[in-house]
Amino acid sequence: MKTVQFVEPVDEQTKLDVMVEVGTVTIRPSIHKEIHIEATYRHMDVWVERQGDTVVVRAEQEEDFLQRLTHLFSSDHAKADVVIDLPAHCEVQAKTVTGTLDVEGILAPVTARVITGQLTLRDLAGAIYAKTVTGQLTYSGPLSEDNHRFETVTGEIVLALPADTNAELSAQTTTGSVRCQLPLNNRQEERHFVGGKLRGTLGSGAGRIKAKITTGSLLIRGLKEKMPELSTEKVEYA
Repeated sequence: MKTVQFVEPVDEQTKLDVMVEVGTVTIRPSIHKEIHIEATYRHMDVWVERQGDTVVVRAEQEEDFLQRLTHLFSSDHAKADVVIDLPAHCEVQAKTVTGTLDVEGILAPVTARVITGQLTLRDLAGAIYAKTVTGQLTYSGPLSEDNHRFETVTGEIVLALPADTNAELSAQTTTGSVRCQLPLNNRQEERHFVGGKLRGTLGSGAGRIKAKITTGSLLIRGLKEKMPELSTEKVEYA
């Protein structure tokens, strides 16, 4: 495994754009006035560049298709573990193709996507767009009174929110279940044989939460309650 470090200056307009093909990404707030990036990797090309106001971070597999197949079933497969510390005011856009993505403590809008793996978000103060294709999506903490969207194609979504959350809720699943354990005014619920819809108002309804699951489940629970254990079946990245 190799390790590299990068430091990029920021100002009030600086944004972060991250894409890691295989591995883990951790994004967290810092008191420093720079973006600090540390990447530990093997069989990957890792680089950082500035495009206008955006700091771009990329970690892509260096091998051709046949080499990827050879390493896929060994302990020497391509992987990058990227840790990014940045000022909390920076807007974040991050994507992991296969692996995990963890974002916490950002005050600006966050767009976070995982194709296969796990997406974990905590204590974000801006608008959120979060999506997994196959995997688990969790958010814990207060939500701003913005428009928030949570989606998964196959998997589960768990939102742990304070009791004083203010939002209009619109949630649906094609195959699976939708549950809200917080007090929900103007509750409108449709239960189908294999799926359902749920609408209602949390608190004053000043914000908006939209959640969509094709196959899987959605749970909205109180912030102080214990997070339910997620499925133990996951892709091994180590």
